[in-house]
Amino acid sequence: MPARWITGSVVVVLAVWQAAGMLAVIDTSYTSTPLAIVEAGVEMAGSGELWSNAQITLIEFIVGFVLAVVVGVPLGMLMGWRLRLRQTLEPALVALYVTPSLALLPLIVLALGIGPVSKIAMVFVEAVITIVVNSMAGIRETDPRLVRAARSFCAGDRDVFVKVLFPSALPTIVAGLRLGAGRGVIAVIVAELYGGTQGLGLQISSYGQSFVIAPLLFLTLLVAVFGYAVSSVLRATERRVSSWKAA
Repeated sequence: MPARWITGSVVVVLAVWQAAGMLAVIDTSYTSTPLAIVEAGVEMAGSGELWSNAQITLIEFIVGFVLAVVVGVPLGMLMGWRLRLRQTLEPALVALYVTPSLALLPLIVLALGIGPVSKIAMVFVEAVITIVVNSMAGIRETDPRLVRAARSFCAGDRDVFVKVLFPSALPTIVAGLRLGAGRGVIAVIVAELYGGTQGLGLQISSYGQSFVIAPLLFLTLLVAVFGYAVSSVLRATERRVSSWKAA
């Protein structure tokens, strides 16, 4: 879809939303208007409240996600390559994958406390599972003829892994990073909502409990925009890697 169509549709929605609030078509006691949401965001940014909490959430997400990438990509590739390792770890991995974040949060908080470490752990757990699964799938989906061709030229395990398996699996791995990042964003907000002392999730919880709608919607939209931006960057990387493979 062309960018002008996307921009136009967003402008139309915002204009209709603002008009509906001004004409009392919608009850602004239970929602808000775009201008009121922007004003709330400007006020929070001016007071420093927004940046101090956003910085904490961003650091927790980045640290947790980087750790998930560092652990998840090599582990997933090894699980895809080595049958015994896959058979050993896959049941636990599947069990964690289908377990809701809220079920894991109390255990993580009990083990690590309510500080930033538990939020980083939540991001790590949620992101690493998806990254491992996709990295494993990428290795297993590699064309076996490529491996046999490399073996026929006397390639050792290291050469096969680095020069055949990894390049072939790279598009699937990057797709796993994109999906893992999405789960990581959800995890850090959920962790701050239910067990945080600082961060955007705690702000959302506080404004929700106080029924202060405009700041609540601003923070919710901010998290959505951040998640979309991270996903878009990784999606662009995924397309570039995939086109390189196709070439």
